[in-house]
Amino acid sequence: MTETSMSWKLFMRKAAYGALFAATSALAGAPAAAADIKVGFFGPMSGPVAVYGTESLAGAQFALDEISASGMLGKDKIKLVVADDMANPGAAAQAVQRMIDVDEVVAIIGGSTSSGTAAAIEVTRAAKIPQLSPLAVDPALTKQGNPWFARITQSADAFATAAAQWTLDKHKAKSAYLLVRNDNWGVPLADAYEKKAKELGINIAGRVLYEPTAREFKPMLSQMASTNPDLVVVMGYYTESGLIVKQMAELNINKRAFVMTAPGIPQYLDIAGPAASGTYGVLYYYAGSIKTPAAEKFVKNWQAKFKRMPSQYEGMGYDSVYVMAEAIKKAQAKGKVTPQNIRDAIFETKNYAGATGDITILASGDSKRPLPFVTLEGKELKLDYLVE
Repeated sequence: MTETSMSWKLFMRKAAYGALFAATSALAGAPAAAADIKVGFFGPMSGPVAVYGTESLAGAQFALDEISASGMLGKDKIKLVVADDMANPGAAAQAVQRMIDVDEVVAIIGGSTSSGTAAAIEVTRAAKIPQLSPLAVDPALTKQGNPWFARITQSADAFATAAAQWTLDKHKAKSAYLLVRNDNWGVPLADAYEKKAKELGINIAGRVLYEPTAREFKPMLSQMASTNPDLVVVMGYYTESGLIVKQMAELNINKRAFVMTAPGIPQYLDIAGPAASGTYGVLYYYAGSIKTPAAEKFVKNWQAKFKRMPSQYEGMGYDSVYVMAEAIKKAQAKGKVTPQNIRDAIFETKNYAGATGDITILASGDSKRPLPFVTLEGKELKLDYLVE
């Protein structure tokens, strides 16, 4: 080989190494590519309680649009992987398993019912994926020592305990009769209400369980009327609550009724008709009741887009995404968006200024937040009392 050919090969080799070094250096110095951060979202999007899932999802998507526009997560974006569990626990568990195994989500938002949430917890706990529920209230969900589950709503214990106190303090009721949906929504609520009511000296005139499929309530309503309670307390979904209130009117039973979250749901009005007027409830969130910059900004922006006030479920879906996004932002600051880092950040949430009020995640996974009690005057929903 001649000296000239050897020099030429050496030159070409150095040139190749130089190009490789330059490319590697450029790659190392380049900003990180934008990433889609996959987060699962599940709830009933169809079926008799679809409003819980569809409205929560609408609020979640509204929050995502704001987060993307603000650059809160830099170039990264949260991508929701959505599933309809049809309020079926088995479907919820399957959907969440698929999100983890196939979609490779780093966190889950959901569910909207306690039964669906309970089924999903078994999956997320085993996979060590953080799960944040916007609506599920069953106290048992946070009594299992599960470090991977939290919720931004209060538990049934907090809801019902506050309701019993409201019964006495605001409405001076000395007796109550409980009509209770026989599932892990109605029974825990009734247990907590009854316990607190007895502590306060409120007489529980009776307690009757009904099955979730029940549609005829007149026999039990006639039994209730014979006890002459000051207040009828319905611990159930808006579908049954609407029928119960309507059938009370048909039987000319003129008693004040407390129907949990039903007054905030338009479908309750459709079912109950004029009998809905004068009923009371407690909501996850009541638009306009929270007087903070974050709350007022949310209502203003929502009204600008939809020409109406946000519902309780839309507000909770909105805040669930923001709490999750704040946790992801903290994970980014640690250097890596992992399920463990997200989980840790969720449990660090303290006095977060949400649209639905300040939110604190407790060590148990429960939350501390405001509770608005409301009443219907005709078709108009009004604030009765806000528990801070």
